[in-house]
Amino acid sequence: MRLYAHDFIQMAVKSELGQDVDAALQRRLVEARSHAALMDARKGSGHLTALIERIRDEAPRFDGRAMLRGTDPGMAAQRRHRFLTKVADALVRPMTKPSSSLRAISVPTRNR
Repeated sequence: MRLYAHDFIQMAVKSELGQDVDAALQRRLVEARSHAALMDARKGSGHLTALIERIRDEAPRFDGRAMLRGTDPGMAAQRRHRFLTKVADALVRPMTKPSSSLRAISVPTRNR
């Protein structure tokens, strides 16, 4: 599950840098749920919960290296936190068809 958490963190960085991560994010959410269900069946329950907890733990951590020039570090940290919190919230909700609710996870970068 650490791999999935890392992927979501990298998507937060890419989003901050202005890259479109919506499609990859939707795909990874589905894959994370599927993998958690598989691991629960093989090794015991709690894998999705562990992933959600890890994402929530990582959300407030910010090092400031992956930002566009001129970006306010405080605002970038807030966007990262909001992005990862929305990912964790999406994982908590029951699985539905990919919809605009998943697309809403992407956090817009600063005004240009």
